[in-house]
Amino acid sequence: MEVRVLERLHDGSFIIEAGGNRLTAETEQPLRPGQAMAMRVESLHPRVVLSVLPPPVACVAAERLRAFRANPDALARSIAEITGLFNGSRPGGATPPSDPGRLETLLAALRSVLAELGRTGEGLTVRDFARALGLLTEHDLKKALKRPGEKPLLPASLKSCLAGILRETAPGGGGMIREWAPALEKALRAVENLQVLNVHLQENEGGLFLQVPLLFEGFTGKADILVRKEGGGPGSDSRDGVFRALFALDMDALGDVMAQARFSGKAVACRIDCASGAAVSFVAGLLPDLERRLAAAGYRVEHLGVRADSRVRERMQDSIREELHGDGQALSVFA
Repeated sequence: MEVRVLERLHDGSFIIEAGGNRLTAETEQPLRPGQAMAMRVESLHPRVVLSVLPPPVACVAAERLRAFRANPDALARSIAEITGLFNGSRPGGATPPSDPGRLETLLAALRSVLAELGRTGEGLTVRDFARALGLLTEHDLKKALKRPGEKPLLPASLKSCLAGILRETAPGGGGMIREWAPALEKALRAVENLQVLNVHLQENEGGLFLQVPLLFEGFTGKADILVRKEGGGPGSDSRDGVFRALFALDMDALGDVMAQARFSGKAVACRIDCASGAAVSFVAGLLPDLERRLAAAGYRVEHLGVRADSRVRERMQDSIREELHGDGQALSVFA
């Protein structure tokens, strides 16, 4: 029901109008005369108890966050499914869409998102990946619109390509694209859920979370990347001060690998845990080159080591769960 605040009384209570009736109400929330709110009846006995309903935008955000919490691997799985459609590896997969332009655009967006071996060797920045995925689309558009006289030219992203194909496909269109629609919609929802999560992290905790699908020849996996400033909050800038980075790799070929790094100014310390001795040997061979790259970027390496830990998968999952659902504000406010 809609409730309107009419008057504040001397004892701190309020006169409100609800359902055509005037009532005296007590509340701990700051209210002002003239304020209107949508409220829900929580109880009728022994007293009438009303709770404020969140605005529609908050409801949508809460639903998106709950969806991510219920299926945190949705992005990697949905991108793998779309890639399987293109490669014809999905059982009963449909023929690719007949529009070659749309097909090529979507393929280009997929290539920009997937961390291919050659491109990974050149280095894949967090911002580049976020932009290719579509997490920065609205941010880039807002900046472009602030420049008068310029027509916004935004690079194609996976999100914009998926949304464009689904928007332009009429209900009575070709059967081939209709068979693809569920997979495309699933991928779009996964990107948007991740985008809402990151907006919430940025506004409340100064954090950033990305999920990178890893689809190599014959192997699949994903990498979860979480960056958070220590003592961070709304508007925190990870480029200054002290911040932590968590890299959790789950891949068929290498097994489970978790890297935890702490950056303090230009000093960095990093510990890497691997599930097997073979993975430790492989990663240890990469550390000298990693140390050289960090030094070339201007960092002073205080510690860089790798060790075996048979419980790394459990610890990896616990770390991600604690960071995203734990004692911080992220997600728990929408539980």
